[in-house]
Amino acid sequence: MARLYAGHRGMDQNARGEFMLSPARELFPCYNNQSYYLGGFLPMTLTFAHYERCIDTVRARHPDMPQQAVVLMRLAHHVFRALHEQLDGFFAAHDLSTSAWAVLIMIYSMPDRTITPSEVSAAVVQSRTHMTRVADDLVAAGLIERASDSSDRRRVVLRLTAQGVARIEQLLPLTWTAYTAALAAFSADETAQLETLLRRWLAHLEQRPTSGDPQR
Repeated sequence: MARLYAGHRGMDQNARGEFMLSPARELFPCYNNQSYYLGGFLPMTLTFAHYERCIDTVRARHPDMPQQAVVLMRLAHHVFRALHEQLDGFFAAHDLSTSAWAVLIMIYSMPDRTITPSEVSAAVVQSRTHMTRVADDLVAAGLIERASDSSDRRRVVLRLTAQGVARIEQLLPLTWTAYTAALAAFSADETAQLETLLRRWLAHLEQRPTSGDPQR
């Protein structure tokens, strides 16, 4: 896969104005391999080792850089991305997306197995537009249906169909196995400690106001 770096000033052209292949590391010294880009295209997925070399390069220029904090921020990003990619692959094998599964399991967790589109959007932290597309796909697949709210006929709710309930209950054991496998690198004690640390980190971040001032 590739990412477009359109119009990058480092792209080479020959006498006829055609873009030439150039070693990627000429543009990005921390990208230390023999990969090439064409017309500004670069590999989308870089390993953590590549970014760590970039971090080392920056630290050489700024010795006061808090290297561990920078490394941990990048590690968190890579862990999330790797986990997301694995779960994407798992759900794709079952003809679902991670967003679709999030919607299904959110509705399934409701006492009456119904939920409003706005509640789904807020719960899974996705835009209303994206959630509408996901809901459309799930309706087309026969897994959910749109209905009027019994307490307010003007309001639309999303409701699981019998087929949707059966699909969820079929996938739940497989999903739990996938989640457990993703944590197989840790012992039971380490997993418990990881949960404690992540909960503490999340609570800390949620208490911090989102502003441009890192000291606030």
